[in-house]
Amino acid sequence: MNEWTSTPRFEESVRQSFGVPGIRSAFVDKVYGDLIRRASEKPRKNRLFFGLQPAGIVALAILSLMLIVTLVIGPQRVYAAILQLLGYIPGVGIVDPSYPIRTLAEPVTVTRDGISITVTSAVLTGDRTHIDLRVFGVPSSAYPDREDVMGCGQQPYLRLPDGIQLVHKGDFPPIPADVNEAIIVIPCISGTLPGTVPENWELPLRFVPAPPDLTVIPVIESFPSQTPSAMANTPTAEINPLRILKVLDIGDRFVLMGEFSYNAAQDASLPAGSWWAIQRISITGADGRDVPQSSSNDFSLPTPTQPGNVTWLFLLDKNFVPPVTITYAGKIISPVGGKEQAEFEFDAGLNPKDGMVWTVNKDFKLGGYNIRLVSIESSSRGYSFHFKADPGASANAISVDIAGYSPNCGGGGGGELFPEEFDRNICYADLPGASEFPHGKINIVINFQALVRQDKSFQVQWSPDTPFATSTPQSGVCLTSNAITQLGPAPTNLTGGTALMYEKLDENNRWGLVLYGLDGIRKQVVTSAGNWGALSPDGGRVAYSALDNGIHIFDLDSQIDKALPGAAGYNLRWSTDGTRIAYVGQGNNGESSVFVVNTDGTQPRRISNLAYGSLIGWSPDGAQLYFTIPFTGGAAWKVFSYNLESHEPRELFTIENGTPKFLNPQLSPDGNWIAYRGRDNSSLYLVRTDGTDTRLVLDNAGVVGIQWSRSGWLGVSLRKANSDESTVLILKPDTCEAYLLPAALHGDLEGLFIP
Repeated sequence: MNEWTSTPRFEESVRQSFGVPGIRSAFVDKVYGDLIRRASEKPRKNRLFFGLQPAGIVALAILSLMLIVTLVIGPQRVYAAILQLLGYIPGVGIVDPSYPIRTLAEPVTVTRDGISITVTSAVLTGDRTHIDLRVFGVPSSAYPDREDVMGCGQQPYLRLPDGIQLVHKGDFPPIPADVNEAIIVIPCISGTLPGTVPENWELPLRFVPAPPDLTVIPVIESFPSQTPSAMANTPTAEINPLRILKVLDIGDRFVLMGEFSYNAAQDASLPAGSWWAIQRISITGADGRDVPQSSSNDFSLPTPTQPGNVTWLFLLDKNFVPPVTITYAGKIISPVGGKEQAEFEFDAGLNPKDGMVWTVNKDFKLGGYNIRLVSIESSSRGYSFHFKADPGASANAISVDIAGYSPNCGGGGGGELFPEEFDRNICYADLPGASEFPHGKINIVINFQALVRQDKSFQVQWSPDTPFATSTPQSGVCLTSNAITQLGPAPTNLTGGTALMYEKLDENNRWGLVLYGLDGIRKQVVTSAGNWGALSPDGGRVAYSALDNGIHIFDLDSQIDKALPGAAGYNLRWSTDGTRIAYVGQGNNGESSVFVVNTDGTQPRRISNLAYGSLIGWSPDGAQLYFTIPFTGGAAWKVFSYNLESHEPRELFTIENGTPKFLNPQLSPDGNWIAYRGRDNSSLYLVRTDGTDTRLVLDNAGVVGIQWSRSGWLGVSLRKANSDESTVLILKPDTCEAYLLPAALHGDLEGLFIP
């Protein structure tokens, strides 16, 4: 038996067919060199070469390589490894590395009226042009203050030297390989109102070949065969609607793509009008542990195999025990019996005003329940109907119509928590084609449809085709998601502390602030009418934003709740000495601003009016206040310090967050570190206040709440993906000493006091 070995001519044929100089050649070397090496170690008959003519050499090279890949990594991967030659560029997505890749020669910035637009990077591939840009300095007054008012929606475009325009649609279309310059034209800043900020921006761009160190991760794409698995509460003959369509191996992670095709309305075994309500999506490993999942804009959802199917995408770090089980759990909700209605006449007057309230207290008997319409309130957008009903009534579908009028938002329905008091809203926003606002004598129609609910879940399993090496945590990481579950409880010398949590209070869907002892036994409800809680440095007072947006301070010893006159806002931060509170509020002109106010309500002052600021905290001496202002889109945040004596702000550095969601930055009590959420809002990072020494502390852990204690302990609340379940831990970032807090603490961490 002859051994099959690669030849220089064969390898060169492969490279000439698929490779290009620079990083593309390195990519081919990495993938195919390894495949050739592995294949050459296996004995194989060489009969295919007998009698071959020179014209078939290249074709046979490709065919032979496909055969090698088939034998080495299985037939499901041949299509990906040979015919598509995929690569992955973090922040950009999947690319064809055989096409010459270009990047932006240098960042470009244009500033007008204090507003800056910067194109920070660009990646040009054979199928698209990916451009990252940032907008900074837009005042909040430039954005609409009402949901029914639309800001700028015009898309930017690229203008090529010959005048051709490439319109932005997620990414821009590809730029021809011989075109190395373009102008990005931005007609207006997204979401802003006409005339509020400069318009018609133009930034000239120049493109160059990608540098050799550009990260292009080899990708293996597979199309797993479906293995039916048990489906809870589901007949075994039923077709599983949960399918995995495609898997990408991108080095240290897998990207699972699939679809959910169940449509309760088409299930002949269910009453007409039934629907499926997903309550929880979970992924567990063979060891029974939850497998953390994240998402990324780098990857597009797969194309559904049939119209109406819901597609999904999960990123899994390579630190699980296969096979993994994906579970869609929820309820089938079905109507039972006929629809009932009650109608009555109501006089709203000829000119109903915003904020007008009419007390009704009218009872209706629907579905065997007594349903009382307590009051009706008007607004500039429509009407809100407040009900109080028998227990369980709101588990059914209850909605309101006004006869002869067509609302353009609102509606009703049950939900999973069924309070005795509830509202139904309908609105008639001033939109093109909308009907006139209801006024005068109108007929109110209350609709009732009884519903029944049945628990149901679907599952599918998946294992990689070949074993994989567990991802190595980055240097300096204290905990990964798997390690967190193995933490022990806090020692008794720490359980005398307290934690402030924002959580659901009862089955009536009321949320509020609750103070817990770290022993899990002591518990005190602070308020059921506020959020954005902040625990004072000494642990004795709680500041919070009341539902009317006013700021209150609750004294835990005296139980006295005091409102701060004239102070209203959110994102509250106590000064180190407990005498002042910083917050984000609105100025007289409606602009979002950062304010400081004394805890007795005196001397409020504004220190910034840039849009959507986020407070970090006070310096230990109280002389400096740190806050962030995001670039539009939230992919990066500028960090500022503000001197309370000189009244001067100073830009410090930029946090590259890579995610458009809330940063939740928190300053350490010694003033040296800023803790913040990063990596798809799931991981915890630290960075020094001078912008140096960025550290990943918790990797892909579902980070939500972050709070420092004055003793240096860092508290973090973690929420499972697609779930309201949470875990709270404390750690010392310098030593990675960490403990789990009692399970009684649930919700989002808003404050931490450990002596």
